[in-house]
Order: sequence, then C-alpha cells, then structure tokens
Amino acid sequence: MNEELTIKAIALFDTAEKWNSFLELCNIAVGSIGHQNTQIQGKWWQKLQSEVFNREQKEKNSEWDIIIWNKWDIGWYLKEYGDKSLYVHFYGDAFRVFSYGALDLNKVNDLLKDTRFDAITDAFERIDGTNQETIGWEHRNFSFGTVFDGNFPNHQTLSWYAGNKTKEFADQIITKVRKFQTLEITELFKEINKKCRK
Repeated sequence: MNEELTIKAIALFDTAEKWNSFLELCNIAVGSIGHQNTQIQGKWWQKLQSEVFNREQKEKNSEWDIIIWNKWDIGWYLKEYGDKSLYVHFYGDAFRVFSYGALDLNKVNDLLKDTRFDAITDAFERIDGTNQETIGWEHRNFSFGTVFDGNFPNHQTLSWYAGNKTKEFADQIITKVRKFQTLEITELFKEINKKCRK
C-alpha cells in the first residue's frame, strides 16, 4: 500500500470499534473453507451455484441432468449413465469435460483419437489444458468488461463476480454448457459412456 493510501486507511480507523470490526473482517477473509475459499468467497460461489442450478431446473433437458456439491462445483451429465460418467464440470477456476469414476480412462483416451470426437474439444472457446481424466478445460475464461476478461488471475478475483455479477456469470456458464448439449455432442458422450465403462 502506498503512503497516501496508508494515511487514508489510518483516518478510517478513528475508533477502536472500527479497527476491531476491520480485524474481524480480516479474520473472516483469511479463514479457510474447502478449496482455499474464504467464508465471503464461499457465499459468493454458493450464490452463483444456486443461480445456475435453479435456472437449469426450470429449463429441463430430457437427456441431461445437473448436480451440485461443495461451494462451487456444478456438473452436467447424461441421465442415462448417471453421475459417475462423462461430465461437463464447472468449479470456479475452470470449465471442463471430465471423466468420472465409472469410465476406463485408457479406453476414453483411445476413443478420443477418432476425429469424430474433435467436436467435443471444438466446443470449448479455447483449450487451456488436458490430462488423463480431463478431455479439456478452459481456465478462468469469463468476461465482465474488465482488464481480466478471458484470463482472471485467480479464483479469489473471480469470486467477486460470482457474488456480485451472478446473473451475468450464470449466463456465461450456461452458454458454455449448451455448446456441449447439442445432438452431435450428446451422441458422442453416449458413445464414450457406453464403450468405456469399466
């Protein structure tokens, strides 16, 4: 903090009550709730999670279902194969297509060599990474008219938008999900789930 801001901050704390309130807020802000989220951030992520879940419950898809867990996890999967299958998954930092427990990951990766499955990776705006269990992910690729658009530095910065630009954030998540719920990609998800079961 530069000298001018320090002087202004000192002027704000002209009573012990103000200072103690500030310290209490600092203690809340550095407290930990799963995934290194603070209590305030946890509330913001939960607000976004509830917004997305409630909207998706109103716009039922006959083949897809949604599940939520923790403070920020939201998963979309094909009802036919249950929640231990191939997912479209959002969790604060990333948006990904992820293979859950019931799939043989070696079979999944072999099947993905077929160019028909490129439609799945093509549905991402960009691919920031992949690994043995994740077909691809976008890392903090959201836009709110800020200098961070498309590349937020961390989930703490992005969390403010979860709690304060909730509708706009939910719109972006749902738009990303819809790209994976096309007839073509739904059929590819079915094929992966069917052919790659353990």
